[in-house]
Amino acid sequence: MRSTRLASRALAVLTLAASALVGAASVAGATAAAATAPTVRSAVRNADEAADTPLRVTMTRLTPSTIPQRGRITISGVVENVSEEDWSDINVSPFISAEPLTTRDELAEAADTPADANVGERMPDTDVQVPVGDLTPGQRAGFTIQMDVESLPITGAPGVYWIGVHALGATTEGRDVVADGRARSFIPLVPEDVARRRTVPVSVVLPLRDRARRAVDGSLNGPARWVNLTRPEGRLSRLADFAASAGTAPVTWLLDPAVLDALQDFGRGNPPITLGPAQASTGDEEGDGGDDPGSSPSPSPAPAPVSGTPSEGQQARANAVLEGLLAATRSDTVLNLGYADPDVVSLVRRGPVLLRRADDLSSRSLQAHNLTGTPVVAPPQGYFDPQLLASIPPEKLMLLSDHGDLEQPVVSRLPTGQELVLGDQRALAGGPSPTLPRTALPMRQRILAEAALEATKGDAPVRPVVVSLPPRWNPGTYWREADFFGGLQVPWLRLAPVPRGATETYDGELPYPKTQLAQEVRASNVAATRTLAHTATVLDHLLANDNDVSDRLTGAALQASAYSAKPVLGLAAAQVLDLDASARAQMARVEVIGTDFVTLSGGSGSLTVTLVNGLEQPIKVGLQARTDSSDVTVQTPDPVSMQPGERTTLRLQVKSRVGVHEVTLFPVTTQGERAGTPLTFSLRTSQVGRLIWYIIVAGGVLLAVMIVRRIVLRIRLNRWRVREE
Repeated sequence: MRSTRLASRALAVLTLAASALVGAASVAGATAAAATAPTVRSAVRNADEAADTPLRVTMTRLTPSTIPQRGRITISGVVENVSEEDWSDINVSPFISAEPLTTRDELAEAADTPADANVGERMPDTDVQVPVGDLTPGQRAGFTIQMDVESLPITGAPGVYWIGVHALGATTEGRDVVADGRARSFIPLVPEDVARRRTVPVSVVLPLRDRARRAVDGSLNGPARWVNLTRPEGRLSRLADFAASAGTAPVTWLLDPAVLDALQDFGRGNPPITLGPAQASTGDEEGDGGDDPGSSPSPSPAPAPVSGTPSEGQQARANAVLEGLLAATRSDTVLNLGYADPDVVSLVRRGPVLLRRADDLSSRSLQAHNLTGTPVVAPPQGYFDPQLLASIPPEKLMLLSDHGDLEQPVVSRLPTGQELVLGDQRALAGGPSPTLPRTALPMRQRILAEAALEATKGDAPVRPVVVSLPPRWNPGTYWREADFFGGLQVPWLRLAPVPRGATETYDGELPYPKTQLAQEVRASNVAATRTLAHTATVLDHLLANDNDVSDRLTGAALQASAYSAKPVLGLAAAQVLDLDASARAQMARVEVIGTDFVTLSGGSGSLTVTLVNGLEQPIKVGLQARTDSSDVTVQTPDPVSMQPGERTTLRLQVKSRVGVHEVTLFPVTTQGERAGTPLTFSLRTSQVGRLIWYIIVAGGVLLAVMIVRRIVLRIRLNRWRVREE
């Protein structure tokens, strides 16, 4: 394998030498052609092989971030041996393209070039080559290169230049001149006169989005994941520190309050959801003196979280990350998503009431964290079905993607009234391969490159650049060295919040391809959300104490309809339904008990049942009767207040015609929603009572007739005797 690769490299070297003899050096000076055309070496070694180089090179620092008029450019980075063999005598050499890219189309094309494409010649000066030494498999070493601007082999024309480094080394089988590892990026050059008269507004939108699904007891599902997110180099920790590094530079947050609530829960030990304290809510009214005024409410004991409890250190880390994020978001512009970041298009189609609940819950959560924000619709892929815009409140901001189309205005107002901001899809693509494209340094350089081409495009109006970073964006291991915000402090770029104040109407079309329609959260997930959200409402109406069970269960329910649920829709729905079953099992402790068979001796009568509050919280509960016939009527009393563990006996008046009927008595909330365990019994009504009364009446009538008859006979007898005398 090694011999084959050496032979290929030797062939490439010979071919390049022959090409140089016939004047192929002109190719290196071409602009777009040089950026996209395959090199001779590419014919020998395909792109996959090029990407799988034995040495992995990462640029961690590029300063200054633009080509200055004078001074030095410094490139720092790391070389890692990712092969299974030893590499020795490694050195790192910089390269830069001679000609700049001058349009955004050229930049987009350049960013897509294969990793092994020849985009610039290595600088031959040995003064800028840095020895790294020997690396065993898995070993890494750092490097720093400095280049004098005056010695750069560039034309000096305005635009964006390629810049990067090549790493070359040797093994026991030899050495060649083909790069064994490479890293590439862009660096702009903007003349001072352009910088003085043109400034490009750039808005960086940081996402605080992540899944926060719940276990069967309501605790956060998978605490190990939250441990990783909040460890010193976890994604959320990095995001908080990254935001803090902005200083006074304005950024915009795209925030799902469910993430803040999840961090808060994890910092409190990841407790399960409880039904609140074991005493009734008194509000502003005075109590009745039945409780000790010095006692404090005690929540009902709950089982330990099924998924585990974080350690004290892990809780402290979560709290520190939460405080860092809150400090950043309180000083910056906040665009708040619906709670749990639900698939807005899917909920508009299948559950608009749920979407309103997500918005309301989002607002309440922001208030609880002392934050203010602007409601926003911001699908991760930047698509929204235009046929559903009429269902979106006009005060909501629509943050979508321009999908690379630079013809439409960045800020406009839709015909349906919402303000529309288009994120820059080109800038969002990040840097070129083989570098990870969306870590801090390549993202910074791509943003600078796009802004520089806006600044240098002549007298055409400047188009603002809005970069809405991906939902789970990670600034990367070396984000501190990258100095993201420091590198954006150039005269011709101005960091700004997301632009607002639309003055023109959007007259384009919002694309919504069939692939997006197929990827919407499915109806079964929305149904799972609706089920648990209904249970949350019933519990809220049943309980008579201060509690947040409705908001917490509703928030958990919305996770089944979230964008983050799309990779595992079935699992997300199952988790929500499991939590619903757990909540309903709690409600089942409120029950109606009585006999299975009731007999009425006539058409009306009374029956006795017992209401039981098996919860450790006070409730207010009533009864609702369901019968199998309209001939049966059960008079139910008004709802009654019950303390924890209390039993209440109720006498119900019943009317029924002759026969056997099935009757079910349901515990219900003050709103008439069924809650708890019902009682079902058979009701028999016989005519025995009526028959007795008929007999009594008939006997009375007969007795009266006999008495009258006897009186009449006596009168007649007396008259006969008088006549005989």
